[in-house]
Amino acid sequence: MNINISEMNATLKSVFGFDDFRDLQKPIVTSVMSGKDSLSILKTSGGKSLCYQMPAIYRGGTTLVISPLISLMKDQVDGLTNRGVPASFVNSSLTSQEMNERYRKLSRGEYTLFYVSPERFMDESFVGALVRSPLHTIAIDEAHCASQWGHDFRPSYARLGEYIDRLDDHLSKRVGHRIQRIAFTATATARVQEDIIKMLRLTDPDKHIQDFDRENLSYSVVLSRKPDRSSEIIQALEEHKGDCTIIYCVTVKEVERLYSHLSSQGFNVDRYHGRLENEEKSRVQDDFIAGNIQILVSTSAFGMGVDKADVRLVLHAQMPGSLEAWYQEAGRAGRDGKPSKAILFYHENDKNIHKFFIGAASPDITKIEPIKDMIYRMLKNGAAGLDPKIISLNCSRQIAVINSVMPSNGLPLTEISVNDVRATINLLVNQGEIEEFDTMYQISNWQPAVEYVWVDEVKRHNWLKFNAMCSWCETNLCRRWQILRYFDERKAHYRCGNCDNCQREALSKLKHTLPEKTVRPSTLMALANAISSVEKTPSRWVHVLLGTLPVSELTPHETEVSGRFAWHAVADLRRWRNMLIDNEFLSDQHSITEKGQAWISGKLTIPDASAPKQSDPSNEVSLQTVNLRMKALRSWRKTTAYRQDISEISISTEAQLKKIASLPSISIESLTNSGFSSGWVSQHAETMLKILKKIEETPSNDL
Repeated sequence: MNINISEMNATLKSVFGFDDFRDLQKPIVTSVMSGKDSLSILKTSGGKSLCYQMPAIYRGGTTLVISPLISLMKDQVDGLTNRGVPASFVNSSLTSQEMNERYRKLSRGEYTLFYVSPERFMDESFVGALVRSPLHTIAIDEAHCASQWGHDFRPSYARLGEYIDRLDDHLSKRVGHRIQRIAFTATATARVQEDIIKMLRLTDPDKHIQDFDRENLSYSVVLSRKPDRSSEIIQALEEHKGDCTIIYCVTVKEVERLYSHLSSQGFNVDRYHGRLENEEKSRVQDDFIAGNIQILVSTSAFGMGVDKADVRLVLHAQMPGSLEAWYQEAGRAGRDGKPSKAILFYHENDKNIHKFFIGAASPDITKIEPIKDMIYRMLKNGAAGLDPKIISLNCSRQIAVINSVMPSNGLPLTEISVNDVRATINLLVNQGEIEEFDTMYQISNWQPAVEYVWVDEVKRHNWLKFNAMCSWCETNLCRRWQILRYFDERKAHYRCGNCDNCQREALSKLKHTLPEKTVRPSTLMALANAISSVEKTPSRWVHVLLGTLPVSELTPHETEVSGRFAWHAVADLRRWRNMLIDNEFLSDQHSITEKGQAWISGKLTIPDASAPKQSDPSNEVSLQTVNLRMKALRSWRKTTAYRQDISEISISTEAQLKKIASLPSISIESLTNSGFSSGWVSQHAETMLKILKKIEETPSNDL
């Protein structure tokens, strides 16, 4: 299709109100307009939706958008409708009559964009309407859900390639061309990208990958002393009064608990999770977007595609299970490009939740077959309920009898637990072998002789992602650099100046004469447990903990700790290991000693030999003075950025402002001695010093 740039820009202006595309949007839109398949990876706030909405509006026909969440569909359809673009959606919130009416309009080509979840392809009425429609393109949003190596794998997404192929067989004869497939996501490692292309069956796709760095976001991790982080979260909220905030929790139970607690403290707060009624979820979403709710406590169910640009603070009350999940949720802050914060509150107990999830997602492959046989017998005559306790008991009895009569028969030697059964049921549902309806199950696409060898590979990969998340929480290195490395942006190590580790290092240079690397007790405990899980071969523990060995060479215990310390220097790991041995917490053979068990349980403490020496207290600046200076410096930065029409972060990071505010005496000389470049000093020092001089001359009660 020939593209008229002036006409397209006119459409962009008249419909969306934008004068021009963002950096990566233009090549993506051009690619989509050419009719080619494509995979586009744009960071949160990168403007993914415009890349398929704009071509759909410009060239006509119908574009089908696959979206995983009701909230995303509703938000985007409302926005398009308000702009005069014919758009609609179908999901479980509608009545049968409403669905059928929308299907009729879809088949007649009355919608430019139509939003559905991937499960809708199981609806014959929907597929029939698609076959009769002027369908041109299928846009798959949140495409990482199609990959079993991604952080949010959904089997219905993985089957989209097959569904669309079938649709192509019917449509291509009538419309004369293959249906274009375009995929979008905010997070995907190289392996996930390959899997997306394979599972969605993209043909020779154009790939558009944006830099993952979000320069306006400040990243921090708070190591919580207690599992209940309510007081620390309240402190963060009070430090950011008036800021629009999302608080993410891993479980619905924690969402409800934290929501109730914050409500009782008088905060303007609401909650969102998958167990709420559809009407309630719509109300909460609308109120939050409209600004009627300041703080939203939610599971990961909220946020995908929701257009809320002024979120200033994203808090994680619990650690997510992967860096992909954390990055996507943290990225909901500062979508307007203004400085914003993402703070994660981390406690050792968080690990137990995700260990349970990994086990529930990937059953022991030796136990799948007997459980599956039992389930088939229960469902072969029709739909029935599946009670994990009954199945566990019956399977265990059957295996015990067979093992007593026929040893070495290949069946598991241990009993089958309730969790084993639940994990297998989840596996069969995800694979489409059985279907779930409320509390009932029935056989669907049953595969009687399948080897589930890939299940172990998925489990190992999930452990690697989990360990990378834990390692990121406990590292002393720059958090931003680690994220970019994780997403395959191979940059030499640097300090961003805008994460807690970089800020801590910047401040330590002011307060300590000889700053040294310290190690947190929780990190040492994690190291002791990890080393003791590795086979007793010289130096093997280093390779396992750094994640350099292929998963095929790891024992089950090693799989659970592989890559756990991937972001730590080898010299540090060896030094800390020696510290554990010297304190007799770890034996020379790497077993945890009795003294070590007492230390891990909290009955003993390890001497902190690496604590940095304090400088002369007379040179330290009072907290009140630092706070007054920070207020003035932030105001100066904001005004300067506005006048120069640049971002605030390009003038100075929060760490640099704190560094300035903590100087005993602020002058051109002290700024230069503190590491600020001559160019920066000549450009900004004069105006900044004038502002600071004013607050020093103003009595504190006038500020």
